[in-house]
Parts: sequence; structure tokens; C-alpha cells
Amino acid sequence: MNEGDICMFNKIFEKLTGVKPTPKKRPELDAIDQGMANAIKKQSQVDPLIGAKIGAKEVFNRLANAMERDGRVHIESLLCALGALTGYSCQAGLRAQAHILEVPEDSAFNVVGTTDGKKYFFGDLLNQAIVGAEYSVWALAGGAAQGAGATELPDLDEIFGYNASVLGSEQFGIPRIPADHMAAILPLDYLKTLWPVLLPTVQRYCPNPTHWQILYGLAVQTAITEGRNVINPSVALRIIMECAIPMSKVDLANA
Repeated sequence: MNEGDICMFNKIFEKLTGVKPTPKKRPELDAIDQGMANAIKKQSQVDPLIGAKIGAKEVFNRLANAMERDGRVHIESLLCALGALTGYSCQAGLRAQAHILEVPEDSAFNVVGTTDGKKYFFGDLLNQAIVGAEYSVWALAGGAAQGAGATELPDLDEIFGYNASVLGSEQFGIPRIPADHMAAILPLDYLKTLWPVLLPTVQRYCPNPTHWQILYGLAVQTAITEGRNVINPSVALRIIMECAIPMSKVDLANA
């Protein structure tokens, strides 16, 4: 992020949560960003995912720093925000690919309308990005959770089925997790506020939109791993998937 991005992010996050982020000065931001971009371009010839890996650290640190209060981070809120962003990145990446191919953005989806006038997006490509691909949300988050000691994994078919059954209702998008593990706000509120602010950073590190979900998925891995002493990794994984699956379906442009 450049200095303007950071200032905007902090102001929006404070308005959203009521928590004022502690500013952390970074010198010579423009020069650092340009040098980083050049280094990523060069290193990507050896490691195609280098941009996603570095960008994941940037996104994770920015969110963690913004959520820090009295030296602590509310891990459930961080996981909720990252889950929402990761889920939606699956849809957004497909939209960006369609734009590159000069086809309608919705061409990759089955669009479902509800009686309240809202639209939701489904489809095999979207499901692959969430649970089926090598670097899917599930593969990255589940791998980190198991590595951190998770012994219980969520039933993905049940989560998909439940969200389909409450589509268009007030229950859609509300994570079904214990009350003592609820985030400060709902996933959609995090998504609406944070997605447009973080997108320029994601695009800077990952010009290829197929890597957007990988960047966020790697940030999720860091959150699960670093938070394993604060929250059971099985619960952390449940939060991620309860947020990611419904947020992958939403019509953010008209949310």
C-alpha cells in the first residue's frame, strides 16, 4: 500500500469498527513499492506464486495492525474478515478473468435471483475455487488448520446446503459459530468496506487474477497458524468456511 492507501484504510476501518488503528510509519513508500514490484516480476520466473506469498503478508499485517487494540488482536474478527475476503476473491477473480477475455463478467456463473430482488452467484468454476482446486480456499485453510492441530473439520456439504436453504433471508451470511467466538461485525460488513480498499494492493502483487484467492488463502493460513494458541484451529477453520462460502455468492456491487 502507498501512504494514501494506508491513510484511507485506517480511516475506513476506524469508522467501521470504532477502533482507531495505531499508525506505523514506513519510509520511502513509493521507492519500496516500485522496488518490490520489480523484484516480484523477476522472481516470478522461478516461483509463479511469489507475488501472492508477499502480498499475503502485506494484507495480513495490514489487517492485524488495524485490528490491534491494547496490544491484542481479536482473532475471531480477523478470521471473519479474512474468510469473507477470501471467499469473495474467488468470485472476483473469475469476473476479472472474464473481463480480460472480453466476455460478460457473469458468464462464469449461474445467477440466482430471490424474491427480495437480490442476486447470488453459483457455478462449478466458483465451487472449484472454494473447495476443489489445488489452491482452493479449503485446501489452504484446511491444510493450515490440520497443521496447527485441528482434529475436527467442518462438513462443507452441510455449509453449502444450509446457505442455499437460507438464500435471500436474514439468516444468509451469518456465521453459525458459538457466541463466544463471534466477530465484531458480520462478514458482509467487512467485505463491503475492506474489499475495495485492499483490491489495489492485491492487484499490485497479483496482476494475474487467478492468484487473488491464493493471496487471501495464504493470509488465512497465517492467521490460523499464528492464532493457534488463542483459538482452537478447528474453530478457526469453521469461522473461515462459514464466512467464505456465503460471501463467495453475494452481489457485492449491489450489497
